Amino acid sequence: MINEFTAIVRAREFVRRATIDSIPIDLNRYLSVMKARCKVRYDLDDNEAGQTTRIAGRHCIVVNGRHSLERQRFTILHESAHIELELPSVHGQRIETSALLSYTGRPQEEILCDVFAAECLLPSDFLKRDVDRCPVGFDSIASLAARYEASLTSTGSRFALLHEEPCAFVLAEAGLIRYVSSSKLMREWGCWIKIGMPIPPGSVAQKVRAGHIVNGPVEVDSGRWLESQRYRGTVLLEEARFLSQWDQVLSLLWFETNDDDLGYDEFEDMDDDRYGLKELDGILPWPSKKRRR
Repeated sequence: MINEFTAIVRAREFVRRATIDSIPIDLNRYLSVMKARCKVRYDLDDNEAGQTTRIAGRHCIVVNGRHSLERQRFTILHESAHIELELPSVHGQRIETSALLSYTGRPQEEILCDVFAAECLLPSDFLKRDVDRCPVGFDSIASLAARYEASLTSTGSRFALLHEEPCAFVLAEAGLIRYVSSSKLMREWGCWIKIGMPIPPGSVAQKVRAGHIVNGPVEVDSGRWLESQRYRGTVLLEEARFLSQWDQVLSLLWFETNDDDLGYDEFEDMDDDRYGLKELDGILPWPSKKRRR
């Protein structure tokens, strides 16, 4: 049975088989491994992202040439996922744009193919090195999206998953949270965001969806987003982008950590004979309740 973990493992195997060694990914290497062909057509309806057919026993993936390069690349890899994972295509041979971009009511098979496609488009071995050099923020995500020729959505999801800092990437559609990707540290802290809940009132996500222009990261009460009572009253930084065509909001949330949060000043100029080390209580010093200065 294929789950999200299996899809990621299979995608990483696919990356190795295709001997991917540079960015942006050369999709022809994936097609060669599958012995498949790709054809770009300009006579498809705008709502048709592409289709997969078999010609003389060989897979042929057709993509809409009127769509953006990023969307075409993702369409190819989404269809490649159906072939590699041997998952039945719920959308049939013809894949509509809404089947790729909408999260409302999507079948699990299609979500797993998205996971596979994102891992192939933004391979962990390459992306992790790039993410480690980037501060948390939408500017970093946009820069990486351009470098990898990928969408903000795919890049944001992978960015949060691989970043060392406590952060989360959230996709909301039609006013409800549909997808969340969190960093390892965010998960270890138990900072969970509930799938299916409404966009929190007063959040940056809510404001940009209402048409407000919000520049830069804004401090918000983490209690608006997080399920855990433990972090109520702490401060999150939030940035958001509104994709009006699909009524989707992309949000990036993170805790700011610095030396002050670690409490290093408490130990400055201490003499071991005068002060004993504070007993460990198992409670992490972050997230801080301090405001940014």
